Amino acid sequence: MFQQAIEILLSLPAVFLAISFHEYAHAFTADKLGDDTPRRQGRLTLAPLAHVDWIGLILFALFGYGWAKPVQVNPSNFKNKKTGDILVSLSGPAANFLVAIICLLLYVALIAVNSSAAAMDTILAVVDYCIYLNIVFALLNLIPIPPLDGYHVIKTLLFRSWTRFFIAYEKLGIFILFAFLLFGLFDFAVSRPALTIYSFLMTTGQSILTLLQ
Repeated sequence: MFQQAIEILLSLPAVFLAISFHEYAHAFTADKLGDDTPRRQGRLTLAPLAHVDWIGLILFALFGYGWAKPVQVNPSNFKNKKTGDILVSLSGPAANFLVAIICLLLYVALIAVNSSAAAMDTILAVVDYCIYLNIVFALLNLIPIPPLDGYHVIKTLLFRSWTRFFIAYEKLGIFILFAFLLFGLFDFAVSRPALTIYSFLMTTGQSILTLLQ
């Protein structure tokens, strides 16, 4: 029990980092495209508490999957509603992939320093988990299930042709997400691809370290 509590505490920096940059990217992109709704609602910030959904945070800590408080946007404020809506949706996952790469570079730099500080192993473990969790969060949000970003992209592209389907589908979204969690489908849809990408990044990091030595 104590060990599990320690692991949850160590995972929190990664969770807050993934959530903050993901939602900030949505808010920043919407703001730059002409919609000031996120700015007026206080979402144009990297402060974690502005973006945390507490149920989603608890699920993140316990299962490694969860969600943040969605950033509300008004596509009517975009010059091109469809393009703007899609760019805002994809900006979140893109930000998580970028954070994963930045964390990889930090991880490589920390190892290259070769510090013997007592806390270094813990710091490396936290940074390592930041890499993995940001990949997971990006892939999770690309799944086309409401209210995830992937669904929003598909809906923006096809809503006029499939209006009735999307209206009915949205009502079932949260139940589908819990079914994925309950039956372990996220392992197939998210965890395995995430591990593949994570392994590739870590191999790349090892190659960089070899060049630096």
